[in-house]
Amino acid sequence: MAAEQGIIEQPGTIGAPRSLSDRPLIARSGIQFWRFMIHKPLGGAGVIVILVVLVMALFPYQLDRYDPEQIFSKVNPSYDPAIAAQAETDPTIKLKYRPEVFQKGEVPLNAAGPSSGHWLGTDGLGRDLYSRIIHGARTAVIVGLGASLIAMFLGVTIGISSAYFGGMVDFLVQRVVDTFQAFPALIILILFNQVVASPTVKVNTISLGIVGFATVVRIVRSSVLAAREEVYITAARTVGANDLRIMARHIFPNITAPIIVIFTSSIGLYILAEATLSYLGLGDPTAFSWGKMVEEGRRVGPSSPLMALFVGSALTLTVLAFSLAGDALRDVLDPRLRGRGGRAGF
Repeated sequence: MAAEQGIIEQPGTIGAPRSLSDRPLIARSGIQFWRFMIHKPLGGAGVIVILVVLVMALFPYQLDRYDPEQIFSKVNPSYDPAIAAQAETDPTIKLKYRPEVFQKGEVPLNAAGPSSGHWLGTDGLGRDLYSRIIHGARTAVIVGLGASLIAMFLGVTIGISSAYFGGMVDFLVQRVVDTFQAFPALIILILFNQVVASPTVKVNTISLGIVGFATVVRIVRSSVLAAREEVYITAARTVGANDLRIMARHIFPNITAPIIVIFTSSIGLYILAEATLSYLGLGDPTAFSWGKMVEEGRRVGPSSPLMALFVGSALTLTVLAFSLAGDALRDVLDPRLRGRGGRAGF
């Protein structure tokens, strides 16, 4: 029949998908992800690091080697039985030597270097550093994702409403935003921590989200101001669509690209902010925080420089990964950048 109609089919093409849109959703998503990794190698590297951190946060007890609070000990190498025996008859000898010389038995394995038993060494109290870094990833992810979601929800809701209605509503909202941005973020965060009985991960997450919403409002507002003048918005008003429907069904879907980019990029910033609070002693004292571990490494000092290096590297790589992933997503999702290498097969 095909021959009668003059149609020539190439071998092996019968029933094959003609384009990416013809493929199943899973296959299409896999191909898009692969193209993203190829065309955006830095963004792809960031995505890989993010996936590793997420696995650490989701399965810390399966990945750690020891209880992160377990204190390890060793036989005191400084103990000298001869000097200790002399001290029993002459108490003045204790003034000439350090207390460790007279301590028999085991002492904490403080600030030990990397070994087969402890891959990254131990901290200043003799706890396994590798296990503590693994558990610290959970706090980082919870605060980063939680604060970013809060900031996105507040910023998108307020930003869309402010730009869409305009007038006095927009004026009042922008003055509130100006007030938030006029104060240094660290001052506001310290104020939030001072009004609660004890800072917790939940309190820090909420405070970071509230502090960060103002920036989201600015970006969303500028996107909505451009979108509300489009023809499809005028058409929606013509057919009788109410304001809520226009904002939810017409404006919001058309500004998702910058929202996704802001959400991804801000996660790393919130992780860094939480680490800063913990470093300053304003974090949850019971949580495993990379910032608190860096501060402990600073106190240990020259006796164990690798402690602060390992924890700081984990924090730096995580923040950098979210930044690289956010930049790559911006290039992919922003149509203005696709002609300059932003196209990744989407």
